Parts: sequence; C-alpha cells; structure tokens
Amino acid sequence: MINDHLTDRQRVQLAQLEYHNWQVGMRVKLTGLEIGEVKQVFQTTDGFRGTVIINNHSREMTVLLRGSSGIRKGDPTTWTNEWLRVNLPIGGAILNQLPTIPGEIQTAARCFNHLFQRWPGYHCYVYGHSLGAINGQFALANCHFPEQIAGAWLYEGPNLYWLLNTQQRKIALELRCQIFNYIDPRDVVALGYLDDQHTVGLLRVVDSVLTNPISQHMWGGYRFNDQDHLKLADPWSAHRRAQLDYQLIDRVQRLQRYRSLLNQELDEQFL
Repeated sequence: MINDHLTDRQRVQLAQLEYHNWQVGMRVKLTGLEIGEVKQVFQTTDGFRGTVIINNHSREMTVLLRGSSGIRKGDPTTWTNEWLRVNLPIGGAILNQLPTIPGEIQTAARCFNHLFQRWPGYHCYVYGHSLGAINGQFALANCHFPEQIAGAWLYEGPNLYWLLNTQQRKIALELRCQIFNYIDPRDVVALGYLDDQHTVGLLRVVDSVLTNPISQHMWGGYRFNDQDHLKLADPWSAHRRAQLDYQLIDRVQRLQRYRSLLNQELDEQFL
C-alpha cells in the first residue's frame, strides 16, 4: 500500500493537497509517488468539500477533506458556509459542552459512507485539516464500514469527541488505533483536548515553534527530524494546553450560568 509507507512529512504534504482545486481525471503525485487518480470531487451546497483519489492497482481510496478557506483566500461563501455555519458553532458547542452538529458535518458522514458502496473492498485512507479534520472525525465516528478504514491523519481540528453520542463514540473507539489526531498546542483552533483518552483517534501533540496565528494553524510550527518524522511534544506540553482549555471552558460555562440567572431574575421582575 502506498499510503502505508509515507513519512510524516509526506502525509502533511498530502493533506495540504486538499486545498488544491482538483478535477475528476487528474493524477495526484507526491514527491515522485503517484497516489492515484481523482475519481470524485464533493462540493455540496452546505459547504462540504472533499476529493476522492483511487488507485486501482493497490486498491487504495485516499480521501482528502478540505479545511476552511480562511480569511485571506476565502470567497463570499466562506463566512456563511464554513465559519458561521460550522466553525464558530462547533467551537461554541465544545465550550458549552452541547451536542450541536451543523449540517455540513452530517453531509460529510453521508458522502463518506457512500464511497464504500461505490468502491467496495478498497482500503480507505483519510486526510483532513481544520474543518476537514472536524468532518473527518464525524465521518469516521459514523462509518458503516469500519473494517475498510486503513488509516486516518487529521490535523489542527477541535476535539469533536465531546459532541458525539454513545454509538458514535463506540465506533470511534473501535477505530482508535487507525486514527492519528495531530494538534499544535500553540494553535487556538485545536480546542477541547482535555486529555488523551476522550478523543477521536490517538492524540499526537506536536513539538512546535511559535509563528504567527495563521501560519501556526497551517502547519507553520511543525518540525521534522532527518528521517522526516514529526517531532512530538513532551507530556507536560500536552498537559499545559489541556489546562488552558479547561480554564476556558470553565469560564464560558460560568458566564453562561450567570447569564441564565440574570435572565431569570429579569423575567421574574416583569411577571
């Protein structure tokens, strides 16, 4: 399998290709390796975007789940389809511990399961960054064909585990060792990783360097050794980031309780 033999650096490079505007029939190559041919491109009205690459020789299906276009490279639909409908509600749901799932993420799960019906028996490899990592976590937790998941590499997405129901968490646990969930502790988008157990997949905290916020989110702080292995942080770095998230969630929930009490008092005054 081609995907099985990629280095950490090559996996990041492959995930970065999710932002390319692929067309059906294009060949996808990576540092001399041919990953396969683009067979399907998703671009739904609610904002879900993904690319399906098929290699019939090795029977591999590589799925690239596209992240948010961002402030600098977005178009007028970026704010409505990606930020207002998905990213901000997901962040709010994690902070408030409320199981709110935007429509695009549910679309991602439906489209993902359809792929296994179109290419039965193919080994599936998933890559996603940011919004793509959110979609990837939810799609994997709702996968009807877990036996075909060969591996998933997700980068810089918030922790969707807290928004999953019991059945979804069960599937995520079944696939835990096939999913690698990378976060840069300096990236504010990678929210809600309070420990290394309540996650979709195995948590990998990157030993990053500090850069500007946009670059930090776009793999800018990642470092690799001479063998192209990604440098990972020590346990203290992960714990320190988790403590910051705990404090943020606690403050938001305190504020929500204060607002609720204030509204209740105001209602009683006008009754």
